[in-house]
Amino acid sequence: MMRVRTLFARSARAAAEYYGKYLAKDAHEIPGRWTGRQAPELDLIGDVTIDDLSDVLAGLDPRTGDPLGRPLLDRITASGKTIPAVGGFDATFSAPKSLSIWWGLTGDERLAECHDIAVRAAASAIERYGSTTRIRSNGRRMHVDTNGLTMAVFRQSTSRADDPQLHSHVIISSRVQTPDGRWYALDARVLKKHQRTFGGLYQSVLRAELTKRFGVAFDDIDNGLAEISGAPAELIAQFSKRAADIDIEMDERVGAFIDEIGREPTRFERAAIEREVSRDTRAPKTGRSPADLRARWIAEAAEVGIDVRSLPASIAAAARRAPTLQPVSVDAILTELAEHRSVWHRLDVLRTLCDLTPSQPGHDGATWAGALEHAVDTVLADCIDLDPAGEAGQRRGSDGRSIWTEPIAAQATSEHVLAQEERILTWAMSTQLDDPQPALEIDPLGLDGAQLDAASAVAGDDQLVVVVGPAGAGKTRMLDTAVFALQDRGRSMIGVAPTARGAEVLHWESNLDADTVAKLIHDLDHPSPDSIAAGLPRGTTLIVDEAGMLNTADLHRLVDHVERHQWRLILVGDPHQLAPVGRGGMFTELCDTVRTVELDQLHRFTEPWEANASLALRRGDSRSLDVYKAFDRIRPGRLDQHLDTIADLWLDCDRQGETLAITTTRNADVAAINERIQLRRATAGQLDPDTLVPIGDEWAMIGDIVATRHNDRRLRTSRGDHVRNRERWIVDATHPNGDLTVSRLEGHGSTTLPVAYVAEHLELAYATSEYGAQGITADRSLTLATPATTCRGLYVGMTRGRTENHALVVTDEPTLEAACDALDFTLASDRADVPAVRHRADVTWSEARSTVQHKMKSVAPPALSM
Repeated sequence: MMRVRTLFARSARAAAEYYGKYLAKDAHEIPGRWTGRQAPELDLIGDVTIDDLSDVLAGLDPRTGDPLGRPLLDRITASGKTIPAVGGFDATFSAPKSLSIWWGLTGDERLAECHDIAVRAAASAIERYGSTTRIRSNGRRMHVDTNGLTMAVFRQSTSRADDPQLHSHVIISSRVQTPDGRWYALDARVLKKHQRTFGGLYQSVLRAELTKRFGVAFDDIDNGLAEISGAPAELIAQFSKRAADIDIEMDERVGAFIDEIGREPTRFERAAIEREVSRDTRAPKTGRSPADLRARWIAEAAEVGIDVRSLPASIAAAARRAPTLQPVSVDAILTELAEHRSVWHRLDVLRTLCDLTPSQPGHDGATWAGALEHAVDTVLADCIDLDPAGEAGQRRGSDGRSIWTEPIAAQATSEHVLAQEERILTWAMSTQLDDPQPALEIDPLGLDGAQLDAASAVAGDDQLVVVVGPAGAGKTRMLDTAVFALQDRGRSMIGVAPTARGAEVLHWESNLDADTVAKLIHDLDHPSPDSIAAGLPRGTTLIVDEAGMLNTADLHRLVDHVERHQWRLILVGDPHQLAPVGRGGMFTELCDTVRTVELDQLHRFTEPWEANASLALRRGDSRSLDVYKAFDRIRPGRLDQHLDTIADLWLDCDRQGETLAITTTRNADVAAINERIQLRRATAGQLDPDTLVPIGDEWAMIGDIVATRHNDRRLRTSRGDHVRNRERWIVDATHPNGDLTVSRLEGHGSTTLPVAYVAEHLELAYATSEYGAQGITADRSLTLATPATTCRGLYVGMTRGRTENHALVVTDEPTLEAACDALDFTLASDRADVPAVRHRADVTWSEARSTVQHKMKSVAPPALSM
């Protein structure tokens, strides 16, 4: 695939020597080559020299040594922090392991040429879409094309474990020149944000070129990558020593992340995991040439029964058996895009095409790259363009968009997405044309004014009620009162939540029949006498808890059924807490559009200052960090240090009979925390190793806290409830056959989990991800903050505890300043989806405002009379 690393100007010479000397001549690789439209203008043609590359990465003209624009100097902030100047970027493209092995065993240089062609196609795409710069003009910012990029390409053929591994480093200068001859800084946001697209394009072009030249077939595409069909799995494993080292160190972090969160890691989360592990397992290269290593590679292949002749034969046989693959339709591409986001960029379309579309007969790599671009145009022609209509003025040649529009801004959506969003908003606004009609005689005992208003609205007659409740605002108490009032009047109601865990909490804390949103929608779409929706009359109140986690498609279905059955819809949630996985954001849009009732007093926190700080944190106000720091709630440190701190505090809370919520973002860190606490408990004699039972890739003992990770309505507790995803249990007994007897941590029954469930769907649960933490209240809380943590995740983690909430920040420097800098970045990081209607309104308003400001600046101010 592709990975991008930033190169700093102050290390330009060392970087140049690394790429130009260590990776090339000393390692018996071919010399690096200059490419990019800007390179010839600097007399950079042919082989790369260390001196020229050093100058380029230092921001200097290699012909004269003069700075290209402003000198690249480190900057010191007011707080004393050094911001290093960026000299360039390393975009690394790696071939599928099956191709590298085939090339390594046979020495067929045509295979390496296929890799080179795919790298050139990807580099060309980076130059086309990612060579813009930003220029201020009359208070606005232009995003203009430049003369292109200056790039140096170094092809390598071995991994650090001396296995065959074709890959290329594309070194990109951070200096770009506009057509008027001025030099500026490259706007690298396209390169970084869409590295997954450029990596996918490389893989797709490579597949086309290999298919054209060698007639091969490919396995299914997974996350953009596909291995050559017929390459034995044991052979790939044999030559993946470096990957195996990383996999062991990562402890299957990505797979565990998917199990925990229910989705693939984002590119940010995946990159953070890989950076940590790659750094920890990095070893120096031996410098041995492929020619020296080939005899060893042939011998290692023979150990698994493969030789130089049998591998090509196996690949050819697999190609003959492969079915003819048909191109993917425009509708399929749009459906895939809309599954994950509300709006998309041209490069999002390109990535989806590369992931879903098999190469077609008659294309080589170059013509396939062109066909993909044409296919992107075809898909976008079937989309709704969200860029400001009729904007006059200069446009970029790279993407045809206005120079006032950011190159990374999403630009399109589908009619289907926009229709769903507009339908939700139209219905919501139509329900609130009249003044609200609250219920009367609500029992005010124990409620503050906002809670009383909200309970009255929930128990009233309005068809739509939206209740916004920050963490700790007493939403549960309010709902309990409203549900009692509805029951007292004999009115029908049902509760749902996006997750089974949320539905369980809603059921137990509000005395309300509750299930998941998915189950309700299924039963409504497929009516049956025993469904949860059977017999619900007109006027039924449907309460949706944690409504901020509703994806748009589900909310649209609920609105459709509510209107059809003439029910009432109550949406209760917080637009600042966790967003849905995939397309969403409509609860936030409703909060900004229709009448809401907001719970404005916090009841969870013992300390008033913490209640106020949590509200500032909720708004993303970085000044909240100063408050948490003043009360010693922020701790910097390495991961291992934090693991010890967490384990110590868990044992301390356990001794004192206090509950502790432990939250972090990545499942790999969840697993590390769980293992550390379990080890500490076993060392302290609290767990008996003689009762060990395997649970997935972990072990559980009597007394361990575990979580079920799969809804199973066939497994019933002693209270008659079914086993739900994310429920937490205590292990009461282990059985010789692998079964586990467990009781709910909250005290709502026990059950025996069969060995098949234990092996697949059970895990340790001392800590949880943010999605498992939302809705939990504990005496104290710890949040392990990493580079993958976002503002929403931090807010959820830092609001679980009544008496104390601490942020343990993973930092390289053991200082509070470093920790606060990291949390500042976290507060600015929000990857929640934005609805197409909001995006359309924002770009329209932004364009209108900029136009007015531009006109005002162009009018001379009147002369002052004296």
